[in-house]
Amino acid sequence: MNLNAYRLIEDDIAAMKALSQRTVTEVSPHIKEIVQYSLQISGKCLRPALLFLTAKIFGNVTEKHLHSAAAIEFVHTATLIHDDILDGALLRRHLDTVNVRWNAQVGVLAGDLLLAKSLELMAQGADLYGIQRLTEACNLTCAGELQQVTSVGRFEMPMEEYLQIIGGKTASLLACSTELGAYYSGANTEMVRKFRLFGHKTGIAFQMIDDILDVTGETENAGKTLRTDLINRKPTLPVLLYLQSAAEAQRQTMLKQLRSETIETELIVRQLIQSGAVEAAQKRAQKEIHEALALIADADGHAEMKAAVEEIALFVTTRNR
Repeated sequence: MNLNAYRLIEDDIAAMKALSQRTVTEVSPHIKEIVQYSLQISGKCLRPALLFLTAKIFGNVTEKHLHSAAAIEFVHTATLIHDDILDGALLRRHLDTVNVRWNAQVGVLAGDLLLAKSLELMAQGADLYGIQRLTEACNLTCAGELQQVTSVGRFEMPMEEYLQIIGGKTASLLACSTELGAYYSGANTEMVRKFRLFGHKTGIAFQMIDDILDVTGETENAGKTLRTDLINRKPTLPVLLYLQSAAEAQRQTMLKQLRSETIETELIVRQLIQSGAVEAAQKRAQKEIHEALALIADADGHAEMKAAVEEIALFVTTRNR
């Protein structure tokens, strides 16, 4: 991402990546190759970026921040590897997914290794508070993913259930990032709480935009396999909003299409766009970001770092991949 925010934390990102590399040096060369390849697919370093910038609003980046950021990125990467296996995805960040480069067995075990290494990082460089927060985030992430798997084909689920799913599978790690960024820089209890909620709402918006991009995106630009949500019959925001607002005849036609054995993804995509469901989903994501920004409006601290956090939050709803 060509954002000014990232220029403010270049050294911190570099230090985190160096720590990540040191953490995997003791494994065998073949396993190291797999893990290092896996780390390439994590991409934007969004979670470490928000952690470091939040830290700099209230103080300086410390070893606890670095270990927390590296651990969170390990967990995030593990979830991407496992997601790609579940979705049958072929591309991620313009690279073959781990399950394509090797196979699904390697992918599962590589993800598991990264999860174990994340706990090792926290045990070495954080403290009990950080371990508890990351453990909680991992629990919520796994529960959200499992809830999503068991909701396949349930396109008429309540919006509250959809928000619960994405609040776990996507928002929990972002909430952990901003919470630990504030906490380890000595922010007061209320600010730690607000930045946790800020991260949560930013994560909700991020997943909503991911839902939209799976419909409207192009594989060449996104660098990953698209339409997998439709192919795998996952209830996503554009589909839920379409079914909520469509006339009964249109609803039944859409449900029939979504449940068809030979799903015509491009036909459904056109209907979602033409109906205004995609635009409505975009507005829901923007609402989450505005609410997130309102939470931290009264945060005192380094103004440039706070502006950088806000820049990243706003980028979440305008990104095209």
